[in-house]
Amino acid sequence: MSSTDPFDRMRFTVRRVSWWQVALVVAVALAIGTALAVVAASVFLVVFPIVVIAGLAYRLFGGRKRAGTEAGPTIIDAEYRVLSPEEAARADEERWDPDRRLR
Repeated sequence: MSSTDPFDRMRFTVRRVSWWQVALVVAVALAIGTALAVVAASVFLVVFPIVVIAGLAYRLFGGRKRAGTEAGPTIIDAEYRVLSPEEAARADEERWDPDRRLR
C-alpha cells in the first residue's frame, strides 16, 4: 500500500539507547582521544629537541656572512653577438676534440 505523504521516507524514528551503549561510546571516544594525545606528545618530544638542536647549529655555524662578501648585487657586464648557423657549426668543430672520450 503506497502512502500519499511525499515526506514519508524522510521521517526518522528515535530509538531509546541504553546506558551501557552510551558508556561504551564514551569509553571508545576517550580511548581514541587518549591515544591521539599520547602520539602527539611523543612526536613533540622527539621532534622538538631535533628542531632546537638544528636551530642552534644553524645559529652557531651557518648564520654568519663571509667577511669578503659585498652587500650589493653583483653585476656582470658583457657584449653579446648573435652567431650565424655557419659560425656556430665552426665554433662547435673548433671546441670539440674528436679524440676526447666521454665518461
